[in-house]
Amino acid sequence: MAAAAWLPGWATAVIAAVGAAVTGVVTAEAQSALALRRRPVRQVEDSRLQPCHVREVSDAIALGVHPAAVRGGSRTGTDRVPDFVRRDRFDEVRRRIASGGFVLIVGESTAGKSRLAFEAMKAAVPEHRFFHARPTQDLRALAARVAATRNCVVWCDEFDQFLRVGGLTADMVATMLAGSRRRVTLIASMRSREFDRYSARQRDVTEATTWQAGREVLLMADDPVELDRLWTPREVRLAHSSVEDPRIRAAAEGASRFGVAEVLAAGPELVKDWKHAWQAGEHPRGAALVAAAVDCRRMGLHRPVREEVLLRLHEEYLVRRGGPLLRPESPEAAFGWATSAVHGASSLLLPADGGYLAFDYLIDLAWLPSIPEISWRILLATASPDEAFGIGWAAVYLMRTTIAVEAFDFARRSGVPDAEYAHAIALGNAGRPATAVQALWTALEQRRGRLGDDHPATLVARNDIARYLLEAGDLVRASGVLDRLVLDQQRVLGAGHEQTLGTRRLLARACRESGDCAGAVQRYLALLPDQERAMGHEHMEVLLTRQELGRALGLAGRVTEAREELRRTLADQERVMGPSHPQVLTTRYEIAVLTGQAGDPTEALRQLEALLADQERILGRHSRTLSTRHQIARFIGEAGEPGNAVLQLANVITDQQEFHGALHPRTLATRYDHARMVELSGGREQALPLLAALGEDCRSALGDTHPLTVRVQGAP
Repeated sequence: MAAAAWLPGWATAVIAAVGAAVTGVVTAEAQSALALRRRPVRQVEDSRLQPCHVREVSDAIALGVHPAAVRGGSRTGTDRVPDFVRRDRFDEVRRRIASGGFVLIVGESTAGKSRLAFEAMKAAVPEHRFFHARPTQDLRALAARVAATRNCVVWCDEFDQFLRVGGLTADMVATMLAGSRRRVTLIASMRSREFDRYSARQRDVTEATTWQAGREVLLMADDPVELDRLWTPREVRLAHSSVEDPRIRAAAEGASRFGVAEVLAAGPELVKDWKHAWQAGEHPRGAALVAAAVDCRRMGLHRPVREEVLLRLHEEYLVRRGGPLLRPESPEAAFGWATSAVHGASSLLLPADGGYLAFDYLIDLAWLPSIPEISWRILLATASPDEAFGIGWAAVYLMRTTIAVEAFDFARRSGVPDAEYAHAIALGNAGRPATAVQALWTALEQRRGRLGDDHPATLVARNDIARYLLEAGDLVRASGVLDRLVLDQQRVLGAGHEQTLGTRRLLARACRESGDCAGAVQRYLALLPDQERAMGHEHMEVLLTRQELGRALGLAGRVTEAREELRRTLADQERVMGPSHPQVLTTRYEIAVLTGQAGDPTEALRQLEALLADQERILGRHSRTLSTRHQIARFIGEAGEPGNAVLQLANVITDQQEFHGALHPRTLATRYDHARMVELSGGREQALPLLAALGEDCRSALGDTHPLTVRVQGAP
């Protein structure tokens, strides 16, 4: 996710309630459902045991299939899994499993990924040996055992958990699949949002060895099967005609709004219960516990959370909703409600391994608010070094830069692999690009000595150095690094490789930030056809280059062309990515700012205020949201209300200091506009002390030659 457009480049950082619930206890139905959910698959839980055959594996729930509502009061495990409706992708998945190789199924939670894979596997290879992989296993030992088995299936549910530090590598996958006389299939399922974190468009914020290693593994799945949450008309017709299982027919009735598998797992009903529970006298403490557990997973912790940790975390959520005014129930009653299964299907919290895990359907809900600062602090204080590493990457993804620095610092001091490099990236994202460059130079020399000059990881380190040199305002050195790097990438990787093309985009950005906006436009125009040839017209990288081209056109004074280019880009982005994607919001921001710069601050304010409402709904408290508030205040001042702008900018600065830190370039840039508005509203004498203090902070944090430092020192 690129953040290059949000401020001038020198200031950009990478960026039905349960009817049978009994207060204080878990219902018998819920206990039965959860016991079934946790029941081990025969002979596959312990990697030391011999695997069974696929035909002997009967417990789909233990493999990750969501349980459905109990039918007719039955408590049997078979009844917890409804009749299978043959999905449109079934034959394709069955053929691919039978052929062997890496079969990856991607989709939203409760799209039916695991059930499709389970049924296709049973039909395709019943006589194959079966390994149920766990991310906590010795995966290298597992790979060796699989390599010694002629025909087998390796099952990996929630595959993102296997890509974390110490997880599966491309070499392990290759070891498992190698051999012309063997037929081995690695079956993996992954939520769409987790898969998206390893996409090319995340490179700017997550470029590190662990991310690269995970991406290399995923690229081995040549063509992932993407399974939609909403079922096709044919699938819905089949569900309607299900004679034996009324649960299928009932779920198909809501197929226009929800996926059939989604309804079977009680996802929408659980969300309804959760929302209703916040009302006074209902289950507000239970709702707060669920919110805390959901945020634990959003913060990168995917193991069960201990009860005492959830009790510490949930207080903030309860207080924000009204605290004692909600008349919260006892903790015992709260946990009892939250773990009660809706009609015997899933529950909001799943008890497991001495703690509680939030139902994964809840994690990706679009309306979830931003995570409280105190939640990050509490979780990080209870995390192991490896868990801190995962929390750090979640913080990077959510642009919580200060948290990322602290998490990676803890991980690196504890010797977690790759944490040193990740810490350098986090420092750069947190507005300390010069410090990041120093650390990355050290990492580069280590990679050169260990891997060689032409290794992809060595080339990545050079790219990161150039990126943070740009952030530090050292345009000459950045351009020099990039000029040499692109030649080496063309020689080693090829001219059409995505990393080579990405470096060319950085060169165009360096040209733009040096003041040669016309030259930058020419570079972007030359790059686009090459990207489109290599990646296609709708690839995220292509759309990002078009977005940056629009910005460069605006800075070159070609405002009309810039707005036209950005509007075309926006239409394509909305069609390809949907209206809520962060890059779509970025393009709307650029159009609004250009509108104001073209002399229409009133229309710019209208667009920015509409954008802010969408950002707060989609992103929550976020760096981009703060940037939009900054621009709103600036245009208010330029429209003739500098006093109002001063107040709004002061509020933005307060939030930026908490979110980014006091010396982050974004915070310093907002302080500059605040000083300008103070001068417009109260005179030069009031602004001088602010500019003097800002100048000292810019020199301290950014150096004497950084564009913002130069601008502040040259302020009249």
